Amino acid sequence: MLNSTSVRVINILCLLAAIFLILLLPQKKEIWYDESVSMMCSNGLSGRDPARLADKKIINSVEFHAMNTPGNVFAATVDDNANSFLYNMGLHWFLETSGNSIAAYMMFSKLCGIATLLAIFLLTVTLAGRSLFTALAIVLMATDQVFVGMSHEVRAYALGIAFVCLAGVFYFRFINGRQRTYNLLLVGLFLAAAILSHFLSVYIVAFFVLSLLFTMGAKLFRPANVLAMLVSVALIGLFFYYAYPGLYIMKERSAEIKQTTMDQAFSVATVLTSTLRFIALNFRMVFPVFVNKLPVVLLSCVGIGALYFFALRQAADATIRRNLHLLFGLGLSSSIVLAVLCLKSGHYAALYYRYHSFSIPFAILFVAYAVYVLFRGGKWHIGINLGVLAIVVVPVSLLFISGLRSAATPMKYNHFAIARDLVAKKVTVIEVPGWRDAMLIHCVLPRNYKIDYVRNDLGPYFTLHYAGKDERIPVLESKH
Repeated sequence: MLNSTSVRVINILCLLAAIFLILLLPQKKEIWYDESVSMMCSNGLSGRDPARLADKKIINSVEFHAMNTPGNVFAATVDDNANSFLYNMGLHWFLETSGNSIAAYMMFSKLCGIATLLAIFLLTVTLAGRSLFTALAIVLMATDQVFVGMSHEVRAYALGIAFVCLAGVFYFRFINGRQRTYNLLLVGLFLAAAILSHFLSVYIVAFFVLSLLFTMGAKLFRPANVLAMLVSVALIGLFFYYAYPGLYIMKERSAEIKQTTMDQAFSVATVLTSTLRFIALNFRMVFPVFVNKLPVVLLSCVGIGALYFFALRQAADATIRRNLHLLFGLGLSSSIVLAVLCLKSGHYAALYYRYHSFSIPFAILFVAYAVYVLFRGGKWHIGINLGVLAIVVVPVSLLFISGLRSAATPMKYNHFAIARDLVAKKVTVIEVPGWRDAMLIHCVLPRNYKIDYVRNDLGPYFTLHYAGKDERIPVLESKH
C-alpha cells in the first residue's frame, strides 16, 4: 500500500505530465473558419465590417489597428451572435502582450486547458482527499481528444470548460462542507463566467441549479445565499441588456440551418444511436471508436451503467452516493439536452462532439471516482477491481497514442503563411479578394507592421507586390 507521500508525488507527476502535453501538442500551422471568426472578434473586427467597407478600394493597416479596442471587441462579438464574449475579450488583452503569432493565439486556450487540469486536481482532492483517484482523473482528462483539441483551438470552449470545472470545485465544497455562502457566491460567479464564455455551457449551469434546489431545499434561500446568487444573475442580465441584438442574429442563423436541412431525412433512431455513442465516449468507454457497431455501443453503455450500480452498492455513506449521482448527472447532461434539441428541431446540427465539451470533465470524474469507490470498498477481489480499471485505461491509452501518430492539422486557410511572407519579403502592398481576407491577415501580422490592402475581386488569390515583383498565391491551400 502506497503511503500518502508517494500518492502525492504520483498525483503531481501526472499533473505535470498532463500540463506538458497541453503545452507541447499539437503543433498547428493553420486554422479553420470558426477560429478565424474568434481571431477577428478579438481584434475588434466584425464579420459585418466587409459590408460596411464595401465602398473602399484601399485600406491601410493603421485603420484596422485603430479598430482594435475593447468596445469594438464587444461590438464584433454581438455582431457574430453575442457568444464567447469573455473569451474574445480575454484573448484581446492576452494578444496585447504576446503578439499575433499562431502560437500566441493557441497559448490562451492552452492556459485555459491548464486551468482546467488544476481545477480537476482540486476537485478530486475535494471529493476523495489524497488518493490515486486524482492521478486517474488527470490521465483520463489529459488523454481525452475533445479536451485536448479544445485546448489548442482558437475558440471559447477551453475557457468555458475551465469555468465549469472551477464552479464544480466550490459546488462540492458547498454541498459537502459547511455550506459557506462565499462558496455559493463563487459557484455562481464561475457559472456566470461559463455562460459568458460559451452559451452552450447552460446545460451544466441548469444541472447545478436544479441539483442545488433538490439537495438544499429551503436552506438554499437564506438571505445571504439569495444575495450571493443574485450577483451572478445581475451580471448575466447586465450583459444581455447590452448584447441582446446578438441573440436575434443567433435565432436567424438557427432558422437558416433548419431551412437548409428541411430536405434531409431525419430519423429518431439516428439521434438515439448517436446519443448513446456520445455517452459511451464521454464516459471513456471508447470501444465504439474501434468498432462502431450498435451492439458495441450498447455494451459500452451497459458497462457505464454497471460501474454506476456497483459503485453505489459499495459506497460507504450517503455523501459518496450523492457525489456519484451528481457526477453522473453532470456527465450525462449534454447528451440529454443535445438529443432533445435534435428531436425538437428535426435536424442533426446539435449532434456535434465539441458541444459535449462542458460535461466531459464530469463524466471523466465520475468514472475515476467510481473506480476509487470500488477500490476503497474492498468488497471485491483486487483482481476484479484491476480488471475494471484496465477496461477503462487500456483502450483510452491506445486511442490516445494512435491519435498522436495519425493527427495532422489540415491546411485550409493560407493567411498565416501569407503573413509570414509579407514580413520576410517586406511587402507593403497586397491585393486581396475581399476585406475579410485583409482583416484576417491583419490579425496575424505584427502589431507595428504597416501595409496597404487593395481589394481585387477578380479571383480567390492574394497578389504580393514587392521589389518590382508580383507574386500570386491562392487564399486556400489546394490540399485542404
